[in-house]
Amino acid sequence: MTPRAPVSIVSGAASGIGRHMAIALHRAGHRLLLLDVAASELADLVERQGWSSSETLFWQALDVRDAGAWQRALDELISRFGQVDYLFNIAGVLRSGYVHSMPHEALTLQLDVNARGVMLATAVVSRQMVNQRSGHIINVASIAGISHVPGLAAYCASKHAVRGFSLAVAHELREHGVAVSVLCPDAVETPMLVAQERAPAAAMTFGGRRALTVEEVERAIWQIMRTRALEVILDVPFTGRAWAARLSNLFPQLATLVLGHVQRSGLARQRAREKALQG
Repeated sequence: MTPRAPVSIVSGAASGIGRHMAIALHRAGHRLLLLDVAASELADLVERQGWSSSETLFWQALDVRDAGAWQRALDELISRFGQVDYLFNIAGVLRSGYVHSMPHEALTLQLDVNARGVMLATAVVSRQMVNQRSGHIINVASIAGISHVPGLAAYCASKHAVRGFSLAVAHELREHGVAVSVLCPDAVETPMLVAQERAPAAAMTFGGRRALTVEEVERAIWQIMRTRALEVILDVPFTGRAWAARLSNLFPQLATLVLGHVQRSGLARQRAREKALQG
């Protein structure tokens, strides 16, 4: 008997990493539920790709902070496809700024979307996976979930939460045949990064030699799907930023020795990117 195509849920599918993975998974033959709060952008993706709701794909506008919406989306997925094999928690927001001057709404938005959204999705979808005795949840955190990045304190807090939650839940679900992995990439060339180009508080984000491409993130995700790795920290090859993040996590005081240099480099790269766009 021919095996049935895998069934995957992708949050944050309207842009950035989520959009790229939606296209890659569709190309690989996955049956898909695509989710994003930006309904018009999600509809644009579906239209541009020539997709239509069918036996292999459907999409919904969904706020990841809404547990009821997650349950309803899962119920429809199971009624259509009968199973769920992968959950890709990719939806996220970033609001750079210093905590003493950041609006309260920006603080809570990042915690609610980035952390609470992942927790709710994992809780809802894992129940189905436990019943199936199979499944794989892949949560996208950030290298900022390992180290600390001045100017992105709330974002760091949310991604530390995603990482800690994912590692703990992985041990809870392992005995039920369900894997949980967390991917911690360095800055990725997406609209989220572009939006930070003129934000001095986000200079640290641009401190690397270059940003990762969505293709590099895609390759890391396929590897995680094959190996069921617990955690993958992804940086641009030969930059050492993953090891620097680990060291700053182990020895926070060491980071103070290099933060100024990284920030100056980031500011210079922000200016260079802006000039390139203008030129």
